[in-house]
Amino acid sequence: MERSRPELNGLICKARRYIVLMAGYDPGMHLGSSLSVVEIAAALYGTGRVKFNVANGTRDRNYFVLSKGHAVHAIYALAAAMGYLSIDELRETGSLGSRLQNHPEVDTPFVDVPNSGSLGQGISIAVGLALGLRLRGEPGRVYLVTGDGELDEGQSWESFAVAAHYGLNNLVTIVDLNGVQLDGHSEEVLRKGDLAARFRSLGFEVFEVDGHDVGQIIEALEKAERSAKPPVIIAKTVRGRGVPPIEDTAKQRLSRDDALKYAGNIC
Repeated sequence: MERSRPELNGLICKARRYIVLMAGYDPGMHLGSSLSVVEIAAALYGTGRVKFNVANGTRDRNYFVLSKGHAVHAIYALAAAMGYLSIDELRETGSLGSRLQNHPEVDTPFVDVPNSGSLGQGISIAVGLALGLRLRGEPGRVYLVTGDGELDEGQSWESFAVAAHYGLNNLVTIVDLNGVQLDGHSEEVLRKGDLAARFRSLGFEVFEVDGHDVGQIIEALEKAERSAKPPVIIAKTVRGRGVPPIEDTAKQRLSRDDALKYAGNIC
């Protein structure tokens, strides 16, 4: 079911609150990266492009690969906002025995690719999955979310070259361009030049959007799904969006008191 824009914005607001609340219980989570990707996830799950309740082995469906697996708390939060997880389970994230760990694992719910591996490997998996669907004649699409820090990895560009070579327009790539990675600002760690031009040079069709405007993301998805070329959506975002002490920084942690404070004021 596709939701209206006000409904989507309500889900996004609730998910943001849940992400910040989780940070108060789980200091090991990647708070900033989760906050930058919320609207992207909502544009996919909130419009029914990908679904939380699809059983493994179901064919004729779409797939979601969160290659930047450290942002998985955005998926947990959105699942809770849509009624698929309880608040009690969110509080246990990262705990021994919880199925909601800080990176996707084999028993992590709602992810098609557990163990996305070292950065770059999820991109390879997504390309292989899209190629496999093409070879089997299946109509599904693969929605891949990656980060600009992940694009430091040579494996990423090898995989994108394969996607372009085979013309995999059933692979929709979304780059969460938040400008920050674990070691600092991405341009200071490793300059990557003009990302849009790099993708175009490989043969991708490129769409650039405000990654915190769910309407823009949905419009770009609609265009990407009509593309004859492999499409990529470059979504400009802010790491840690809505939490001033960590916005646009590599900082991760909040005290429980601060988490409660910012959760109440984040939207």
